[in-house]
Amino acid sequence: MVGLEDPIREEVKDAINECKQAGIHVLLITGDYEKTAKTVAEKLGIDARKVVLGHEIEEMSKEDLQGRVKYIEVFARATPEHKLKIVEALKANGEQVAVTGDGINDAPALKRADIGVAMGQTGTDVAREASDMVLLDDNFATITLSVKEGRKLYDNLKKGVRYYLAVKLALIVIFLLPVLFNIQLPFAPIQIILLELFMDLAASATFVIEPSESDVMERTPRDPEEKFMDFRMNLWILLGALSLIGAVLSIYFGFYWLGPDIARTMAFGTWMVTHVFLALNMRTEEDPIIEVGILSNKAMIIWGVGAIAAMFVIMYVPALQTVFRVVSLNFLEWLVIFGVSIGTTFWIEVVKVLIQRRFSK
Repeated sequence: MVGLEDPIREEVKDAINECKQAGIHVLLITGDYEKTAKTVAEKLGIDARKVVLGHEIEEMSKEDLQGRVKYIEVFARATPEHKLKIVEALKANGEQVAVTGDGINDAPALKRADIGVAMGQTGTDVAREASDMVLLDDNFATITLSVKEGRKLYDNLKKGVRYYLAVKLALIVIFLLPVLFNIQLPFAPIQIILLELFMDLAASATFVIEPSESDVMERTPRDPEEKFMDFRMNLWILLGALSLIGAVLSIYFGFYWLGPDIARTMAFGTWMVTHVFLALNMRTEEDPIIEVGILSNKAMIIWGVGAIAAMFVIMYVPALQTVFRVVSLNFLEWLVIFGVSIGTTFWIEVVKVLIQRRFSK
């Protein structure tokens, strides 16, 4: 007697558990016998207390099947038609469906799913052609990793856009208020060019490589109908803008009595420093920087240090002072700038810590 076994990879069970934590409902649909399906499911941590067979699916109405797929996780003796019916039932329930498969009999379900994932090594040409993605290593854990990376990229895109729009909103308001008070603008045109070319876009680009949040695989899947610019994002854009506006205008109006040149220079310095501090504070939505690690995004640190270093060079090189219409500042004035910049931005970190402590109790 000869026994053959296709062993389950060790990392697959952990990957499936991680999917469940992320709100992903994992089903096992196979053409194998019931006992085989149940044994495999139990090893993977999939609920196999109830197994639905292919002939039972044939006897169900669409409504019955839609109800069953909400809580049944194992389907055995399933034909290509049965697999297709299960996918359609899940989609009818409003689910976003991903299907993995390697054979010709998986092709209809792979094609009908929102995302079809075929095996690259053992998959048939038909399965690969019907799919949207191909796993080169034939490893389910790669799907879990893809979900994590996808969520991270989406989060980082929102963070970059949120930061960029907050800065732009602040810049508009900072220019409008001095006009209303009939005083000189806080920034010279050449300073605006510098800010536009080397500050805003460069800072936004560093968000791309930001590490994922600690709870990225503990959230439920995002509603595909959800707006990109949702209430929370708009609120943070407004709060970020108010932080910049408060810092720059409090310095500009507060020191205007010393003369337009000093006030403009201090406003420019405050904008540069607050700009960098705001980016550091908006790197994460929930995790405090002290936990993530301030050096975990080296590109942002390099950008921030470079921006502040460039600011000091502009302030103290006579030729550049003339070009950028700034003057030298003393130690006390710099102390005020950094103090105001810290106060108007690092409140965000304080809020993150307080929220984390509240929910960790």
